[in-house]
Amino acid sequence: MKARIALTTILALAAVSVAACDDDDDPTGGGTVTQNFSATLTGDAERPDPVSTAATGSAGLTATITGGTGGAVTITYSVTVDGLSGGASAAHIHGPATVDAAADIIVPLTVTGTGTSGAIITGSFTTTGNPNVSMDSLLVLMRNGNSYVNVHTTQNPGGEIRGQIIR
Repeated sequence: MKARIALTTILALAAVSVAACDDDDDPTGGGTVTQNFSATLTGDAERPDPVSTAATGSAGLTATITGGTGGAVTITYSVTVDGLSGGASAAHIHGPATVDAAADIIVPLTVTGTGTSGAIITGSFTTTGNPNVSMDSLLVLMRNGNSYVNVHTTQNPGGEIRGQIIR
């Protein structure tokens, strides 16, 4: 009898614990969830061929998900670079790709500055603009480390620096 009461108590406590867990990847309750991502950009990370450059960079991305699963997603980004061979000619999020592979463009990023250093790529978006990749799919790629930020220059049109997006 004592074993049955103990088992019932353990199961009840487990049920309460599971109910109290909050999965911030899926705001099914209809609230707002914020998820932060980053990338460290280098020429060595470029694929298929690493680029010999002293340039480096970092990217910060914040996804705000409102209204639960399938709700509105806004991604805000800022890419800071140092020592590019020239001003950035383009920047993108690419995927799906591991650190050893190159992939197609998912989202173009807005180059807002003309220099070779500083926070020259900033903005936000609410759609990928890519008919093959939804915002929900992009978030899955970002959460799993299967997308990257790439900064292109005139001297390195395929990309001068790149970094895998991680949570």
